Amino acid sequence: MTMKRYQGFTLIELILSLAINSIIILSLLSILKFNVASYKLGEIEDEIILNGRYVIEYIKREIRSADKIMSIDKFDSLDELYKDNIGFVIMHYYPSETYKYNYSTYYLKDNKIYRIAVNRVDSRLPIGSYFKGHNEIAEYIISIEGTNVDFDTKVIDISLTLGDRKGKDMKLKSKLKIRCPIVY
Repeated sequence: MTMKRYQGFTLIELILSLAINSIIILSLLSILKFNVASYKLGEIEDEIILNGRYVIEYIKREIRSADKIMSIDKFDSLDELYKDNIGFVIMHYYPSETYKYNYSTYYLKDNKIYRIAVNRVDSRLPIGSYFKGHNEIAEYIISIEGTNVDFDTKVIDISLTLGDRKGKDMKLKSKLKIRCPIVY
């Protein structure tokens, strides 16, 4: 009588194959986790850069359409109320509107850039407490240090330091020539 030999896996072979498969699966999960983290980091950096570019273009567009650029010192208590400001006020004149004069400026608070404005019927300059609105323009702004206006050469330097407090800081800079009258 011949015995049939059943071929199968021994217990050691099964444990060894489970161990190898576990190592492969853990390696794949680790790679997947790394890729997801890299993707999220890239998304955050893109968001930060887009916010910075948006605020610079927003301010530049308002400056280009301005009827006057004025020193922030011309407005009583505005510099004291909003200490971290861009240093100048943008004035628009709308002759056909009820509120003919619009004054606006920007300031930094809690890593966000805000736009504040006031509308006037007459040409008298408003005091700082009249500026309202606090429209959030962008976030992830760490500093606006270096943003200034040179009234003699009629050049505005916009300088932003961007970041999310976790990664490295990024700087965005832009120069803009003032084409409208200036008051300082």
